[in-house]
Amino acid sequence: MPRDTEPSDLKPPCPTAQETVIATPELLEHTISYLPLRDLLVTVPLVSTTWHAITQTPNIQQALFFEPDPSASERILNPLLVELFPPFFTEYEKNRFSWPTAKTIKSLPESGPFAAFRRPEASWRRMLVSQPPPQTMLIKQKSHGMRGDSKRTAVLHDLSLRMGTLYSLVLPFIDRVASSFRIQWHDAVDAEKIGCDLTLMTVYTVQCCPDLRRGRGRDGKPEFFSNVKVDAAVQEKFGEWRHCDRDYDSSNDEDDEDTAYRRVPRRSLAHPQSGTGAM
Repeated sequence: MPRDTEPSDLKPPCPTAQETVIATPELLEHTISYLPLRDLLVTVPLVSTTWHAITQTPNIQQALFFEPDPSASERILNPLLVELFPPFFTEYEKNRFSWPTAKTIKSLPESGPFAAFRRPEASWRRMLVSQPPPQTMLIKQKSHGMRGDSKRTAVLHDLSLRMGTLYSLVLPFIDRVASSFRIQWHDAVDAEKIGCDLTLMTVYTVQCCPDLRRGRGRDGKPEFFSNVKVDAAVQEKFGEWRHCDRDYDSSNDEDDEDTAYRRVPRRSLAHPQSGTGAM
């Protein structure tokens, strides 16, 4: 009879393809980079310390929109931010009456009761809005009142724009009654022609009622949830208010953007550092 097989004669089973991938950091990094952005951000770091460490590699940080991707050529908007903050990424009509308002922002998770979104260290604030990130933004502000319509412009450079910066730029401009905004994302051709990657257009109506000027509705209640003001570094970059022509159409935001861009000098705006953190 054949002798019993000794334990030393047994060969370990060959690892499966799945086990090979999991055990090889390079293959695991490549594999998880194809996961949906929300899973890559929230779920993967919780699997194990190894998986969490892999999310800190340069490739995954770029996939998470935490670091610029030097290989990106055509702009790709951050899909998670597009999902969470649609007013900032939706193409609206030229007529300002269809644009988002303070009430629109109040309906977003960040401004609601969701504590995770309201934390200063929340990950969405440090996410790049696109790959490659926009570097230059044109801001056009218009006001309408009994004395006529006026407008002014500013240009911000060297942004590597993150969502926290964009949110903080928009918020003070619409933190008033009868205000709205629109963000226009320029493709490569338009960006080269205009000289900026995106345009933030804000419009408001000057109120004669004291309560409305102080940001309170007609019922006396606060119109918005924030006391944030336009950052002094941004305020300083605006040119002078200019009275609009008599035939100016106040419902239409369109200007000669190239002319508006040339009216203001080149300056830079500091932006927050990149990093990771809870959503």
